[in-house]
Amino acid sequence: MNRSEDCAMWRRLYLLRWGEISRRVKRRCFGLCKILLRRKYVCFMFTSLYKLLQHSVQGGTILIEKDNVENGIVDIIARQKIRWLVMGAAEDKYYSKKLVELKSKKAIFVCQQAPISCHIWFCCKGRLIYTRNSIEDRSEVEIADPFLMLNSDVGTMQSGHVKLESLTHRLGSPDAEEDADELETSCCSVQSSWSSNSLFGTSKSTPLLTDEEEKSQSRIEQAKVEAKNSKRIVYEEVVKRWKQEDNAVEAKCKVKAMQSLCVKEMSQRKELEELLAKEKKELERIKNQNDETVKELHMVHNQNSIMKGQITESHCVVKELEEKIISAVELLISFKQKRDELRIECGNAKRRVKELKRLGKREAASFSWPELLEFSFIELNQATNNLDPSWKIGEGRYGNVYRGLLRHLHVAIKMLPSYGSQSLLEFKHEVEVLSRVRHPNLVILIGTCPESRSLVYEYLRNGSLEDCLACKDKKTPLLWQKRLQIASEVCSALIYLHSNEPPIIHGNLKPSKVLLDANLVSKLGDFGIFHLIPQGETTSNSTALCNESKNNSSSVYMDPEYLETGKLTPEADVYSFGIILLRLLTGRPVLGIMKDVQCALQKGNFNALLDCSAGDWPRAEAEQLAHLALRCCEKNRLNRPDLVSDLWSVLEAMKASCESPVSQSGSKEHRRIPSHFVCPILQEVMKDPHIAADGFTYEGEAIRGWLKSGHNTSPMTNLKLEHCDLLPNYALHQAILEWQQQW
Repeated sequence: MNRSEDCAMWRRLYLLRWGEISRRVKRRCFGLCKILLRRKYVCFMFTSLYKLLQHSVQGGTILIEKDNVENGIVDIIARQKIRWLVMGAAEDKYYSKKLVELKSKKAIFVCQQAPISCHIWFCCKGRLIYTRNSIEDRSEVEIADPFLMLNSDVGTMQSGHVKLESLTHRLGSPDAEEDADELETSCCSVQSSWSSNSLFGTSKSTPLLTDEEEKSQSRIEQAKVEAKNSKRIVYEEVVKRWKQEDNAVEAKCKVKAMQSLCVKEMSQRKELEELLAKEKKELERIKNQNDETVKELHMVHNQNSIMKGQITESHCVVKELEEKIISAVELLISFKQKRDELRIECGNAKRRVKELKRLGKREAASFSWPELLEFSFIELNQATNNLDPSWKIGEGRYGNVYRGLLRHLHVAIKMLPSYGSQSLLEFKHEVEVLSRVRHPNLVILIGTCPESRSLVYEYLRNGSLEDCLACKDKKTPLLWQKRLQIASEVCSALIYLHSNEPPIIHGNLKPSKVLLDANLVSKLGDFGIFHLIPQGETTSNSTALCNESKNNSSSVYMDPEYLETGKLTPEADVYSFGIILLRLLTGRPVLGIMKDVQCALQKGNFNALLDCSAGDWPRAEAEQLAHLALRCCEKNRLNRPDLVSDLWSVLEAMKASCESPVSQSGSKEHRRIPSHFVCPILQEVMKDPHIAADGFTYEGEAIRGWLKSGHNTSPMTNLKLEHCDLLPNYALHQAILEWQQQW
């Protein structure tokens, strides 16, 4: 074990050492790259200066540091006050005889940004491409283009002749040797403006030279050659000296770097020695701890034998207790089964008694309900535009729903499936029972079509609760106060349906079946459809639902007991209502919503699961409502809460406590009279609405008085009426009564 620890320690030291060496190598490489780049730039400048010397042009170097080349050129023009500049127009690969514009970005930048006092010639491969003139008052010599002066033979010959005469006069004077430098510079200036051939008599216009002039000319040529040679020798010596200086500087840098490396290595060696000493001390301490742990292990082994005997005894006791618990559980299961059977028998007996009472009351109240309208299939077909698919607003296993315009009234038409063996008489009887079910939170049944097994309901334009929760068609989210109101209204409608004799079970309760009117008052639709489908078909459909439950989100709202047994009970609606409460609280999709809420309540972060688009939920009420919803979703229907005592009382209390001045003002706005309740003639709420031949609904007395006074035209359109017959609008009359009872 000691060898392995030593190896690990040396491995760590080796890795530290290797990382430090690699960092030093990187820094050194970076310094060498900088030195190489500097050498490259120096060699380039020296070669350029050498070329200038070969053409007898005096040159110099200026080093500046800038972010880019073009900024450096513009800066040096401004600093040095340069008045003439020759610059490349483009790279050699872009040269062509048709090139007349600047191609280089640097040339374009300098042309645009350089001071206006500088005259710039842009060339490429020895050819002038573009000239940027300076904007200043110049003398006649400055205005002339240097490139044009090079091509002008007459001007250059004259100026050269003048300078040559002055030079010969000075050579003949006693101070000729002192003026050698001036002679050399003059010759260089003459050579930069015109060629040597044109200077010494190639043009016919120059006069013949005398012997003295020829001697002076030979002396000048000799002086020029000697000056060039001396300059070349000086330049080569300077270059050698610069290279030696660079090598010396580089050697000094290397020596300093090696010295610093040696110092660092010595310090690191000392640190490593200190680390080794510490590691040795740590190893000794670990050895001592190891000896102590060995002693403790011996003690534990001794105690282990004692504990094994105690464990065997405890196993025997556990087996005896398990047998007793199993027998007690079997007794409890048998007692619960007997209790459930007794409860079911008691409930059946109560239902039979209530059914008998209801049959007695039905005969007495059969004449008090409004007459249900009957429509033909042709009318329904015309109302739905020949069952146009674009007019379909819903579909499901209990049929399709179409919107339509029936007798100038917007309606929703439910087309029930045609399977089953239910007779026409039984269908009419069940529809008649449903037509007598009236509640402010139930969709009004206007009429029926027996031949197509269709139901005609009132049409609610605000869509369903599912559309509002999903914000379909950019609908505004419901506030938490309005969601509590909707939950209370749905609970009230379920209590009313279950209180009938026999109870009317919805069987397909979900947010898409909760419709909202113009004032966002919720109304429950598709109630009692279960009774209009033959029972043989519903049981077969329930088994099919069990197979489709894994892939269908709507089956999540169904009672698990109903999916297993096919038996529909009022507790099935309680289960669906619990899922709707969870949707109202969280606004999340239905799949996995129960597990999410349970986990959030257990972890204490249920506030983060609430739908933030509904506003600031009161935390205590929201958690209380979530616990109630989870109780509604219990798998055993006997453990679910009661609608009246457990749910209705809590929802009403929450709604009353959450009322605010905002909600009170909203309730006043909701009390506004709907426009279709008002008579167009009297401008009052109708008591006896009747439909005229123009399709509009009027108060019965008002439209009769209009017709008796001799009018045969419509009060609304002023068009002639086809007939004077009136049709009572029972559906609108019932809606007006329910609205008046509600407020």
